[in-house]
Amino acid sequence: KDLRPVVVVSAMGKTTDKLLEMARQAAAGARQQALELLLELEQFHLREGGSVNGRIEQLFGELGELIRGLAILGELTPRSIDAVSSYGERLSSLIVAEAFRQAGLDAECVDARQLIITDERHTEAVPLFDETYRRIQSQVAPLVQAGKIVVMGGFIASSRRGVTTTLGRGGSDFTAAIVGAALGAEEVQIWTDVDGLMTTDPSLVPRARRIKIISFEEAAELAYFGA
Repeated sequence: KDLRPVVVVSAMGKTTDKLLEMARQAAAGARQQALELLLELEQFHLREGGSVNGRIEQLFGELGELIRGLAILGELTPRSIDAVSSYGERLSSLIVAEAFRQAGLDAECVDARQLIITDERHTEAVPLFDETYRRIQSQVAPLVQAGKIVVMGGFIASSRRGVTTTLGRGGSDFTAAIVGAALGAEEVQIWTDVDGLMTTDPSLVPRARRIKIISFEEAAELAYFGA
């Protein structure tokens, strides 16, 4: 905490995949299956994070209304996909901030959709950097200077009209880079489930090895393909 970090979190586990599957099922007419998946996901988040003053239940109430609406419309648009998939990071940021507070840290959850402003290309929105930097500098920097640990969701954003957008899969790392650039951070650390860059996916190939030296160009090429 002496480094005055800002913490950007992804959704927990396979939450984003489950949210998208839920939305697809609802739009395809499988309303009951979608609602069963919704309940399963809610119970998972409640086990991991408690009620967080009822906020988890509130968010799942909103999500339930959205899923029922998709079932009625029978259509899944890019805008709807962004609305549904945003809940993973909104939930995880609440849970992580509360975990920090319970550990004695002065944490504050900030809604990234109020900070990261994008165009309206849903599911692959492009940040409007001038507006985004202004918001981060005016809203996040004072909290950091006051000694608070700011926790926010990655991946999620909003258009100038306030409509939820997303930066595309893997967007949480992008959010962290945007925040780091806006604040003039000394470094951006990416914490993931593997210790460095690997020769392949260790969950598929147990003998995968860590790459000790790699050029920037090679790393950029891997990143470009989503590795």
